[in-house]
Amino acid sequence: MNYKTRLTLLFVGLFFIVLTAILSFIYIAYSEFRRDEFFERLHEKSISTARLLIEVKGVDINLLKIIDQNSINKMYDEKILIFDEQNKLIYSSLDDEKIPYSIKLINAIRKTGRQYYVDDDNDEVVGVRYTGQGHDYVVLSSAYDRYGISKLQNLQDLVILALVLGTLLISVASYYYIRQVFRPIDELNRSIQNINANNLRGHVAVKKNKDELDTLAINYNQMLERLSKAFESQRAFVRNAAHELKTPLALIRGKLERLEELTNNSQPEIQQVTKGLSDDIDEQAALIESLLLIQRLQSQLPVNTTPIRVDEILDESVKESSPVYPQQQVKIDIDATIETEEQLIVDGNALLLKICFRNLIENAALYSTTPQLSISIRHDNAILQLTFSNAGEESSPGNLIFEPFFRETQQQEKPGHGLGLSIVKQIIEMMGGTITYSFLAGQHNFILRQPLANGATQDINTSYQS
Repeated sequence: MNYKTRLTLLFVGLFFIVLTAILSFIYIAYSEFRRDEFFERLHEKSISTARLLIEVKGVDINLLKIIDQNSINKMYDEKILIFDEQNKLIYSSLDDEKIPYSIKLINAIRKTGRQYYVDDDNDEVVGVRYTGQGHDYVVLSSAYDRYGISKLQNLQDLVILALVLGTLLISVASYYYIRQVFRPIDELNRSIQNINANNLRGHVAVKKNKDELDTLAINYNQMLERLSKAFESQRAFVRNAAHELKTPLALIRGKLERLEELTNNSQPEIQQVTKGLSDDIDEQAALIESLLLIQRLQSQLPVNTTPIRVDEILDESVKESSPVYPQQQVKIDIDATIETEEQLIVDGNALLLKICFRNLIENAALYSTTPQLSISIRHDNAILQLTFSNAGEESSPGNLIFEPFFRETQQQEKPGHGLGLSIVKQIIEMMGGTITYSFLAGQHNFILRQPLANGATQDINTSYQS
């Protein structure tokens, strides 16, 4: 999850919490206000009814019921009960609605003077102690606040709608706002992605806002300048060193050849020494060529790629390696998954792929416990897979085997410099493939996986057996 998404979610989450708290406060405050206001209305109704019954002359119970039934301010499910000092019911309105009560409740109202509660039918009840004409009365008044609760329900719906719409709106606003905030960083990131070892001069744009991003861009450009100088110095050193090393080797080889001609096989010891020196020169020349190739691969210099048939390149590599390692027996097996010629075609560089195959063949010839090398080719979901298998006594460290100059202790006396497999890995990865190593059942396995060429339709007449 990137920072844009994190910040958007964080901002929306905080807004949701704050908005929920505010809307909940409004809803709860209105709910409390409605309840208090309705209880106050019930209280006033209780007092006015008790006053009419007890203190106003000429108002009997039946008349009071008629007045109560036709009251302008009559409430829904309204019911009024009045009890005398002996807790005897002396007045009850004509409504069918009942008020549940008990002697304990009436005594509690006499003691506290006033009580509010909600009964099981969700009717709100007010109990009031009223004193008049020297007597002590208790009045119970209940009703259902249909209009107030309806308004409260409407407010609840509005609160939920406001919460949903507010969250959606702030989500969209946050997304676009954070995108605008991160736009300079995205531009900086795109500029950085276009910079590589061959394009260290592609500095990122510096605006004149004098903010942190401008400071970052300036520092980054200065770092590129330093890296550019360092890379150029390295390349110049490699080019000059290669030239300076190749020239003396060529001169030494020429002098050795001249020495061989002068001795004319008359002195076998000199011939043996010159032969050893020639082999050393060849080995050093191969080392220099390998170092130059690694430098070119690591510099990511442009390499021409074309659709090539892997089996043909592999066959050429085996033939070229045969004179150098005549004892090596190479068996190539094309799996039944290869059904068409197009399944053998990949996009790559024929010369580099040949170097890759020759290095793997040379590795097997030098370090295998038997002279056999098996190479299998199979197709797997638009991927061409080649497996080079040779016998071995024990596994090599998979995390080091592709590192430059890595050689195991028991193999130090064998020829080579530990660069072959490193070159193989860099070539395969440069062509968009992968190489892995495993050791199973006494076999070293190097597995190359290369994507097939897109739309490869070459007309190739070479036949093969599967």
